[in-house]
Amino acid sequence: MSNQHSEKGDSDHEHVWEKAEHTLEDGFSYYYLICKDCHIVRFPGPQLQSLQDYSKENLFLFVQDWVLLLLYAGHEYIAGITHYQKMLFLIFYEFAPKFKIPTENPGFYGYKYGPYSDQIDAAIEFLAQQGYIGTEGRKSSSKERFYITEKGKEKGQKIFKKLSEKQQLALTAFRKFWDQKTTKAICKYIYAEPKYKMFLNKSLILSELFLNRKLYRNRG
Repeated sequence: MSNQHSEKGDSDHEHVWEKAEHTLEDGFSYYYLICKDCHIVRFPGPQLQSLQDYSKENLFLFVQDWVLLLLYAGHEYIAGITHYQKMLFLIFYEFAPKFKIPTENPGFYGYKYGPYSDQIDAAIEFLAQQGYIGTEGRKSSSKERFYITEKGKEKGQKIFKKLSEKQQLALTAFRKFWDQKTTKAICKYIYAEPKYKMFLNKSLILSELFLNRKLYRNRG
């Protein structure tokens, strides 16, 4: 796998929006708009404000929360934007549902290195500008390092405390497990799952991961 790979999105097309409605266990309801072709998500202003107000007293995590929380849960940096994006993909598609953590939909869609979210890139940029996250190394490459600052640790701790003890321990274990894996390993795990084949349609690295196997990319 190349050491230089940008995770820039490719969402420039005419979106076909659908309304996605959700009701949480306590009866709180909200909705957002999602493009049925690329899965990008947009929140109407009033809905976003309603969710932000709800999250002040209840457990509901936004994309920015998870981007910071994943760094807070580890002891070292995360290496490379692709690894960062893919860890967060598994947070949104596996970890949060498993541990019943209500979460904003980050609007993942298929791109060059598999599932990608513009919102995650935007959240990383914003948190870096605000001094919660630091970066070093060549930008948009596997050499780039993402780390949490002292300011970020204070904010991350507040978010972390919203989780139950079980959720906290599980998140720490999740981060440790994937820290020990390579970017290729996490991509291979995602690519091998039939339920994620919708995110492989534009992948450039399928042959690198599975040699001559086309896997699910061109199926049904």
